[in-house]
Amino acid sequence: MLESLQEDDILERLNQQLDIHGLLVTAMDIIGQNVDQLIMKAFRKDKHAIKFVIPSLVGNRGPLNELSVRLKLLYALGVISREEYEDIELIMAIVDELELDDETVYTFVDDEILGPISLLHDMTLPPQIISQKIIPNEAGIVDSIKSSIYKQRYQQMIRSALIIAITTLVVRLSEKQCLLFMHQ
Repeated sequence: MLESLQEDDILERLNQQLDIHGLLVTAMDIIGQNVDQLIMKAFRKDKHAIKFVIPSLVGNRGPLNELSVRLKLLYALGVISREEYEDIELIMAIVDELELDDETVYTFVDDEILGPISLLHDMTLPPQIISQKIIPNEAGIVDSIKSSIYKQRYQQMIRSALIIAITTLVVRLSEKQCLLFMHQ
Protein backbone atom coordinates (compact mmCIF):
# COMPACT_ATOMS: atom_id res chain seq x y z
CA MET A 1 0.00 0.00 0.00
CA LEU A 2 2.85 2.38 0.82
CA GLU A 3 4.42 1.79 -2.61
CA SER A 4 1.22 2.75 -4.44
CA LEU A 5 1.01 6.01 -2.45
CA GLN A 6 4.60 6.76 -3.38
CA GLU A 7 3.90 5.87 -6.98
CA ASP A 8 0.88 8.18 -6.92
CA ASP A 9 3.06 10.97 -5.52
CA ILE A 10 5.64 10.47 -8.26
CA LEU A 11 2.98 10.44 -10.98
CA GLU A 12 1.37 13.57 -9.56
CA ARG A 13 4.64 15.50 -9.41
CA LEU A 14 5.61 14.49 -12.93
CA ASN A 15 2.16 15.16 -14.37
CA GLN A 16 2.28 18.73 -13.07
CA GLN A 17 5.08 19.46 -15.53
CA LEU A 18 3.84 20.41 -18.98
CA ASP A 19 7.13 20.80 -20.86
CA ILE A 20 10.01 18.38 -21.36
CA HIS A 21 12.55 20.45 -19.42
CA GLY A 22 10.32 20.81 -16.37
CA LEU A 23 9.43 17.13 -16.46
CA LEU A 24 13.03 15.96 -16.63
CA VAL A 25 14.22 18.43 -13.95
CA THR A 26 11.45 17.19 -11.64
CA ALA A 27 12.40 13.60 -12.50
CA MET A 28 16.03 14.27 -11.59
CA ASP A 29 14.95 15.86 -8.32
CA ILE A 30 12.92 12.76 -7.43
CA ILE A 31 15.68 10.41 -8.61
CA GLY A 32 18.30 12.43 -6.69
CA GLN A 33 16.32 12.10 -3.47
CA ASN A 34 16.05 8.34 -3.98
CA VAL A 35 19.75 8.00 -4.77
CA ASP A 36 20.59 9.96 -1.61
CA GLN A 37 18.41 7.62 0.46
CA LEU A 38 20.01 4.57 -1.17
CA ILE A 39 23.50 5.89 -0.38
CA MET A 40 22.56 6.46 3.25
CA LYS A 41 21.09 2.96 3.54
CA ALA A 42 24.15 1.41 1.88
CA PHE A 43 26.44 2.70 4.63
CA ARG A 44 26.92 1.22 8.07
CA LYS A 45 24.54 2.49 10.69
CA ASP A 46 26.63 2.73 13.83
CA LYS A 47 26.72 6.03 15.73
CA HIS A 48 30.31 6.89 14.85
CA ALA A 49 29.76 6.37 11.12
CA ILE A 50 26.55 8.41 11.12
CA LYS A 51 28.10 11.28 13.08
CA PHE A 52 31.59 11.55 11.56
CA VAL A 53 32.17 9.43 8.47
CA ILE A 54 28.99 9.71 6.38
CA PRO A 55 28.69 13.54 6.55
CA SER A 56 32.31 13.91 5.39
CA LEU A 57 31.59 11.69 2.38
CA VAL A 58 28.29 13.17 1.22
CA GLY A 59 28.67 16.76 2.45
CA ASN A 60 29.33 19.79 0.24
CA ARG A 61 33.05 19.04 0.03
CA GLY A 62 32.78 15.27 0.23
CA PRO A 63 33.81 12.96 -2.59
CA LEU A 64 30.19 11.78 -2.95
CA ASN A 65 28.78 15.28 -3.30
CA GLU A 66 27.89 14.88 -6.99
CA LEU A 67 24.99 12.72 -8.09
CA SER A 68 27.01 11.08 -10.86
CA VAL A 69 29.64 9.93 -8.33
CA ARG A 70 26.95 8.53 -5.98
CA LEU A 71 25.43 6.69 -8.95
CA LYS A 72 28.77 5.15 -9.87
CA LEU A 73 29.26 3.99 -6.29
CA LEU A 74 25.79 2.44 -6.11
CA TYR A 75 26.40 0.68 -9.42
CA ALA A 76 29.85 -0.54 -8.35
CA LEU A 77 28.39 -1.88 -5.09
CA GLY A 78 25.69 -3.73 -7.00
CA VAL A 79 22.88 -1.71 -5.40
CA ILE A 80 21.54 -0.52 -8.75
CA SER A 81 21.56 -2.36 -12.06
CA ARG A 82 23.42 -1.34 -15.17
CA GLU A 83 20.11 -0.39 -16.84
CA GLU A 84 19.11 1.84 -13.92
CA TYR A 85 22.55 3.46 -13.92
CA GLU A 86 22.41 4.07 -17.69
CA ASP A 87 18.87 5.47 -17.56
CA ILE A 88 19.69 7.95 -14.80
CA GLU A 89 22.89 9.04 -16.55
CA LEU A 90 20.90 9.50 -19.78
CA ILE A 91 18.25 11.63 -18.09
CA MET A 92 21.00 13.75 -16.48
CA ALA A 93 22.66 14.21 -19.89
CA ILE A 94 19.38 15.29 -21.52
CA VAL A 95 18.75 17.82 -18.74
CA ASP A 96 22.29 19.17 -19.14
CA GLU A 97 21.80 19.57 -22.90
CA LEU A 98 18.44 21.31 -22.42
CA GLU A 99 20.00 23.71 -19.94
CA LEU A 100 22.91 24.46 -22.28
CA ASP A 101 20.45 25.27 -25.07
CA ASP A 102 18.08 27.28 -22.89
CA GLU A 103 16.90 29.48 -25.78
CA THR A 104 15.22 26.61 -27.63
CA VAL A 105 11.92 25.27 -26.35
CA TYR A 106 11.76 21.59 -27.20
CA THR A 107 8.64 19.47 -27.33
CA PHE A 108 8.30 15.79 -26.51
CA VAL A 109 8.25 14.89 -30.22
CA ASP A 110 11.36 16.80 -31.31
CA ASP A 111 14.08 14.51 -32.65
CA GLU A 112 16.53 15.93 -30.07
CA ILE A 113 14.22 14.56 -27.37
CA LEU A 114 12.67 11.48 -28.98
CA GLY A 115 16.04 10.01 -29.94
CA PRO A 116 17.56 10.03 -26.44
CA ILE A 117 14.41 9.14 -24.47
CA SER A 118 13.79 6.18 -26.77
CA LEU A 119 17.00 4.70 -25.28
CA LEU A 120 15.52 4.52 -21.78
CA HIS A 121 15.07 0.88 -20.86
CA ASP A 122 11.47 1.22 -19.68
CA MET A 123 10.43 3.60 -22.47
CA THR A 124 7.91 2.18 -24.87
CA LEU A 125 7.29 4.55 -27.74
CA PRO A 126 3.84 4.40 -29.25
CA PRO A 127 3.63 3.99 -33.02
CA GLN A 128 3.64 7.31 -34.77
CA ILE A 129 0.06 8.23 -35.59
CA ILE A 130 0.77 11.31 -37.65
CA SER A 131 0.03 10.62 -41.27
CA GLN A 132 2.98 11.64 -43.38
CA LYS A 133 0.60 12.10 -46.31
CA ILE A 134 -1.11 15.10 -44.73
CA ILE A 135 0.87 18.24 -45.47
CA PRO A 136 -0.88 21.17 -43.75
CA ASN A 137 0.17 23.80 -46.31
CA GLU A 138 -1.11 21.80 -49.27
CA ALA A 139 -4.13 20.11 -47.66
CA GLY A 140 -7.45 21.67 -46.85
CA ILE A 141 -8.39 23.16 -43.50
CA VAL A 142 -9.91 19.88 -42.26
CA ASP A 143 -6.70 17.98 -42.97
CA SER A 144 -4.65 20.70 -41.26
CA ILE A 145 -6.79 20.54 -38.14
CA LYS A 146 -6.71 16.76 -38.21
CA SER A 147 -2.93 16.77 -38.56
CA SER A 148 -2.60 19.20 -35.65
CA ILE A 149 -4.83 17.03 -33.46
CA TYR A 150 -2.77 13.94 -34.35
CA LYS A 151 0.47 15.76 -33.49
CA GLN A 152 -0.92 16.88 -30.13
CA ARG A 153 -2.17 13.40 -29.39
CA TYR A 154 1.18 11.85 -30.30
CA GLN A 155 3.01 14.37 -28.10
CA GLN A 156 0.72 13.49 -25.18
CA MET A 157 1.33 9.78 -25.77
CA ILE A 158 5.11 10.34 -25.70
CA ARG A 159 4.79 12.45 -22.54
CA SER A 160 2.69 9.75 -20.85
CA ALA A 161 5.09 6.98 -21.86
CA LEU A 162 8.02 8.99 -20.49
CA ILE A 163 6.22 9.63 -17.20
CA ILE A 164 5.50 5.92 -16.86
CA ALA A 165 9.13 5.01 -17.64
CA ILE A 166 10.47 7.47 -15.07
CA THR A 167 7.95 6.36 -12.46
CA THR A 168 8.90 2.72 -13.02
CA LEU A 169 12.58 3.60 -12.54
CA VAL A 170 11.92 5.55 -9.32
CA VAL A 171 9.68 2.82 -7.89
CA ARG A 172 12.47 0.28 -8.50
CA LEU A 173 14.91 2.57 -6.65
CA SER A 174 12.45 2.84 -3.76
CA GLU A 175 12.07 -0.93 -3.60
CA LYS A 176 15.86 -1.24 -3.34
CA GLN A 177 15.76 1.03 -0.28
CA CYS A 178 13.34 -1.39 1.39
CA LEU A 179 15.61 -4.32 0.54
CA LEU A 180 18.69 -2.56 1.95
CA PHE A 181 16.78 -1.69 5.11
CA MET A 182 15.74 -5.31 5.61
CA HIS A 183 19.35 -6.52 5.25
CA GLN A 184 20.68 -4.23 7.97
